[in-house]
Amino acid sequence: MVKNKRNNKALIKRIADTRMNYLFQKAHDIFPDNKELANRYTYLARRYAQRAKIRTPENWKKRICHNCKGLLYPGINSRTRIHSKGKGSHVSTTCLDCNHTTRYFIKLK
Repeated sequence: MVKNKRNNKALIKRIADTRMNYLFQKAHDIFPDNKELANRYTYLARRYAQRAKIRTPENWKKRICHNCKGLLYPGINSRTRIHSKGKGSHVSTTCLDCNHTTRYFIKLK
């Protein structure tokens, strides 16, 4: 019975992962036409990840605002800048809906 329970959890995580990726892709495709529906898809995808206890993929994680949790679409509702300073370089992404800035630091080798 324990083996069956483990397989069930793995199946749930696999289904949640495929649904989450599908919803993120649909949100990206529909964003220019319907912003509210795209943000709803993003919300549902995040809920799948939370319920199944899986991580959001890195490529989608950086496309979600950390403050308002909306989908960031470059050029429409987000601004991306590259900064090169003395201490280190970073990429800053500003959500134009809530005006929140997120910085991703770049490791110098």
